Amino acid sequence: MKNKLIIRIQQIQLLFKIYLGKCISVFFRYRKEKPIWLVLERGNDARDNGFALFEYLNNQRINQDIDIIYIISKKSTDYSKVKSIGKVVEYGSIKHYVLLNYADIIASTHFLTYIPKYYMLKRLIDNNMIKYKAKTIFLQHGIIKDYLPQLFYPNIKFNLFICGAKPEYEYVIKEFNHPDGVVQYTGLPRFDKLHNFTTKKEILLMPTWRMYLDEVNEKEFINSEYYRRYQAILDNESIINYLKQNNYTLVFYPHYEIQKFIHLFKSNDPVIKIASFNNYDVQTLLKESSLLITDYSSVYFDFAYMNKPVIYYQFDSEDFIEGHYKKGYFNYETMGFGKVTYSEHELIQTIENILKSNCKLEEIYEIRIKEFFHINDKRNCERVYNLIKEL
Repeated sequence: MKNKLIIRIQQIQLLFKIYLGKCISVFFRYRKEKPIWLVLERGNDARDNGFALFEYLNNQRINQDIDIIYIISKKSTDYSKVKSIGKVVEYGSIKHYVLLNYADIIASTHFLTYIPKYYMLKRLIDNNMIKYKAKTIFLQHGIIKDYLPQLFYPNIKFNLFICGAKPEYEYVIKEFNHPDGVVQYTGLPRFDKLHNFTTKKEILLMPTWRMYLDEVNEKEFINSEYYRRYQAILDNESIINYLKQNNYTLVFYPHYEIQKFIHLFKSNDPVIKIASFNNYDVQTLLKESSLLITDYSSVYFDFAYMNKPVIYYQFDSEDFIEGHYKKGYFNYETMGFGKVTYSEHELIQTIENILKSNCKLEEIYEIRIKEFFHINDKRNCERVYNLIKEL
């Protein structure tokens, strides 16, 4: 009963801010001298396609003709970085709610995050009781590979749906039912930054999250197979010794949704680094690392885009498909950009084999990468901008 009351109070507070923003926009007309474009990611970060596009628009001086504003919390570790590039408004502030009513374009990596805590008001949003005139651009967080009905039309409506690869584009066109012209293959904006990089003797271990761990407490998390499996890698003496022999370090950087438990993972050896969201940038890690180990995280697309080797560690593949995301078009065995491993022993052997080859990408995976990414250049932001401009 108490939880329901708290949720109801939070819903009322959100509605108050939304309608206060509407009232202010009606009675105190904003002096709008040029079009307004709002760009954001989750509201507390700037490390993805939103930031890449924002940086491009400012660097190309497009902000002289368009009022380009990045929406981000002042508490974010990325806030000062964004502010040094262009105009910023605090996420969840009254000004944010006011600007939603004036915006011509809202470009975000995560759908509906431009409304803070939108999930609490989703029924009202679905029934068009809360709506804005802005055209919405779905920049995406990562290349789609799974069956995601929440992104089907009319479950969600975009004016532009950006895709980063040809098979993904074909899958979304075929299955997601968006109107003609909405889904476009441009490449992801952040891919522009994946062409100039210097690698280190570093292995990046970056698993994704699990829906069944969303609501668990610390004790339940420690008892989960997910925790046990990854802590076992961090403790594995064979891996640690092999890293030392070859002068490599291993960086463990789990998904954003798992970062709340990052303090529970331990290692006493300096060749193992436990990386927190606040202290490490994922783009930098991807560019600097020589080898990526992941399970199902779409970051392997970014890594493959740079023609670097990937290992998939999928100890819970059946449970993942059953309890997390349903399988889409991507087959890891026939389309994947690296070997699929299912046990810790198999993973260790594969790591050793790749390090022996100085992390050289095998020819079979080079071919798969070329077939997957028909576009591989530095013009992804430019293509996205041109499409938005056409709207």
